[in-house]
Amino acid sequence: MSFSGSARRFLAVAGVAVFTIAVGSASATVPGKNGLLLVSGYTDGGINGSTSRIFTETLTGKSKELLGALDQSYSDPAVSPNGKQIVYSVYPGYRMWLGSFAKPKQAKAITPEESDVLNLETVFAPDGKSIYFSKKYYLDSGVFWHLKKYTFKTKKTTSYKVDTKLDWGFSDVSPNGRYLAYNRGGDEDASKIRLLDTRTGKSHTVNTKGAALGPAFSPDGKSMVYTAQYGDAWELVQSRLDGKNARRLTRTGAINFDPHYSPDGKMIAFTQGVEGNKKIGILTLKTGKIRYLVATGDYAEVEQWLRK
Repeated sequence: MSFSGSARRFLAVAGVAVFTIAVGSASATVPGKNGLLLVSGYTDGGINGSTSRIFTETLTGKSKELLGALDQSYSDPAVSPNGKQIVYSVYPGYRMWLGSFAKPKQAKAITPEESDVLNLETVFAPDGKSIYFSKKYYLDSGVFWHLKKYTFKTKKTTSYKVDTKLDWGFSDVSPNGRYLAYNRGGDEDASKIRLLDTRTGKSHTVNTKGAALGPAFSPDGKSMVYTAQYGDAWELVQSRLDGKNARRLTRTGAINFDPHYSPDGKMIAFTQGVEGNKKIGILTLKTGKIRYLVATGDYAEVEQWLRK
């Protein structure tokens, strides 16, 4: 099975075929009051017939465009924990841009121009002093995935040891900055969750039943939510960081992905659907009830739940 993801659609605009499930960028979810949702979506017009734009959306479904243009596509946004900075990737070029959240179009590129290279899956560190991101290299010898850290003060990039052939889908940083979460496996059906210890540089596989991907840490850092395969569906599951005490949260029979905890830890936002017209689900953990918002644009995805 394969279904569309942000990286796949973003690359398709440039004519590069990439098949991967959507794994959105985020910032480490530290405790706080619930703010807006950060959402990406495609709208008609512009380069190759459509462009990816970035929006904020309220829990009542009202959206506001942050970034959009006919000659550029914006992808993989993340907002700093203090809400003052935003980072995102732009096509053409697939470079990372960093700037003020209040004036996002005045951002400056922080990665160089490189052919056949994508900078994506950006995540702010909890202290807001650096960002983690991935680089994908499309070479004649194959596709290679790297996990990196960019420090604002030094403007230097460091790399972490990963399996460049099997690893993919960087999704989150724990609230204490200790762990980086990503996926390992040839495709989504074989994917397992990996946690990399930033202190030691070593990583390990989380013990889950079957395929699991897109993990996000809770604001208190004690648990995580991810999507797991149940037949033809992908449902939300919550567990401890070691994979124990796993509890299935949804029974929708649909494709659910990109879960994000609310800053107060009481709700989870996620994206549902495999076609262009997706929905945003808001799950209340105490009751198990889900309400849906109409997402802005086609192929819309929740990228982050911002703090107020």
